[in-house]
Amino acid sequence: MFPASPPLLFAASLLSAVGPAPRPREEAAGTHFVPDAALDLRTLERLIGERTPAIEAADLEVELAAAEHQQSRLLPNPQLDLGWGTVPIGPLNPPDLTRPLANVPNYAVGLSYTVPVGKRRPRMQRAQALVEASRASRSALTRALSLRFAGLLGQLAVATLRREGVRSLVEDAGRAVDVAEKRLAGGFGTPLDLDRLRIDLSRSEQLLRSAESDLGATLAACSGLVAMRCESFGSSAEARAFLARWIDRAALPRGPLAQRPDLQALAANERAAAAELRLARAQRLPDPTLRLGYLHDRFVIAGNQLNSLNLAVSFPLPIFDHGQAQADAAQARQTRFAAERRRRTAASEVRSQALRERLAAQRARQHALSEEIIPRARSVLSEIERAAETRLLGLGDVLQARRSMSELLLEEAHSYADAFDAYLELLAEFPRDDEEP
Repeated sequence: MFPASPPLLFAASLLSAVGPAPRPREEAAGTHFVPDAALDLRTLERLIGERTPAIEAADLEVELAAAEHQQSRLLPNPQLDLGWGTVPIGPLNPPDLTRPLANVPNYAVGLSYTVPVGKRRPRMQRAQALVEASRASRSALTRALSLRFAGLLGQLAVATLRREGVRSLVEDAGRAVDVAEKRLAGGFGTPLDLDRLRIDLSRSEQLLRSAESDLGATLAACSGLVAMRCESFGSSAEARAFLARWIDRAALPRGPLAQRPDLQALAANERAAAAELRLARAQRLPDPTLRLGYLHDRFVIAGNQLNSLNLAVSFPLPIFDHGQAQADAAQARQTRFAAERRRRTAASEVRSQALRERLAAQRARQHALSEEIIPRARSVLSEIERAAETRLLGLGDVLQARRSMSELLLEEAHSYADAFDAYLELLAEFPRDDEEP
């Protein structure tokens, strides 16, 4: 009835600090989740952030990006080199030199440092943009999973309504069978009428089992999402209140689409690609390596200087590889991220209008069924059952009225499901709204 999850690519949320939100009822051990009508999206996001295994991978990406940003701010390490040269082997010059290993070799100490030219700032900007992209991606994933969680709770509420409605039909059908048996015993009925009522009872019992099966499947999906056992709503009234609270909101989602987390992640990735492009173009500028050296030469008998300093500068020559391949890759990423962001924005603007119309139609359908058609059908069914008990109408009329009532109850459950689903899809198109349920 609902999609497996709201569209992930259009999910949006900012996990900003919020005030205290209603908390689901959980056992002390934290192993059970019992939904209620007061649940809102912030509470669901908190549960997703605390319990869902998929969030761990997103958290890791945020932490790795933060570590990379920290690394980008560090300066390159200097290099220390030590040398021992002019070590004599073979005949000496002069041949009568005493202690050759002490008087011939030289000892060198050097310190070199490579100065990055035009590369440090774009490297830091790229790392900072990737941190923002990873955080926005985590927010988008959290919101997408929260909307999926809300969808499962909507399925759970609809299954609860369906089960309670069909259960009432089973009870009514059981009472009708009792009445038919009494009428047959008194000679006022026929065995055929009794068989038809028993078949109708069996049909209602099968519908009840189907509703309970749907309820169990939804509970299993909910438990797998939040890694703890999910329970059903306490009553059909609570399930109805949960659906009505989400469907009957006066305000619809709004806000600038640019604040939606998936679009923010694309914008941050676009900035990272732009910084990477500047970094690639900076490869044309050679990074000089400065070296300061000290030489202690013991071969003074040959006229060598005992102590000396030396300075040197070396440059790489970017003749063949000057970052052209990296620049092309960065340019492609920047272009594609920008194009995807524009297309997603345009698609959301068009889709949101259609979703608003769908939501309005589903709200009207659900209101008509719940407030007008079903109450009138219940009243008609009660009158027909009373007339059948006084033998003014046949049992066939009761069967037909009860079957119509069953179809209306199922239609009401479907109307709640469709309206709730339409609202979640619309909610996924916009950033966080302070008036969200």
